[in-house]
Amino acid sequence: MTIYNIFDYAESTNDFHEGESFSSSIREKGSHKDNYIKDPTSKKDAFLSAFFARLFFLCLLFADLLWGIVSLTLFSIKLIVNVITLFRSKRLLTSLKKSILAVKRSIVCFIALTIAVISPALGIMFSCMYFLMYDKTGVDEIVPASLKGHFKEILPHSPFC
Repeated sequence: MTIYNIFDYAESTNDFHEGESFSSSIREKGSHKDNYIKDPTSKKDAFLSAFFARLFFLCLLFADLLWGIVSLTLFSIKLIVNVITLFRSKRLLTSLKKSILAVKRSIVCFIALTIAVISPALGIMFSCMYFLMYDKTGVDEIVPASLKGHFKEILPHSPFC
């Protein structure tokens, strides 16, 4: 969601005298409000925003690491059971295929989150690129609901959105 500065909008839509800005006309009229952000690009706010975004991606990275360990463990158990049954059970075989897919997804998410700790936009781009190109059903299962709307815009006729 885009945040607009209402004072920039007012400057572009209202006519003022030559050389007079919107903020100076407000001060002259005495209706100056102190409830807006005076310096929206302050270094402290930018630093905190970047810090907490990277901290969030780091927490997701640890959760993905746990998910990867569990997926790999389940894949190993299912592979051993399939080898014992000589891959004859269709139910076990489909379960093994789902485990392979879960391991792939955890690896891709691990790589994307590792990159996102350094550069959030680049990490998100890598994960979106993978899911759009190679694993379109993963969008429904992995991608958060808040981002599914963006995928609907990219792929309007997709069955998973």
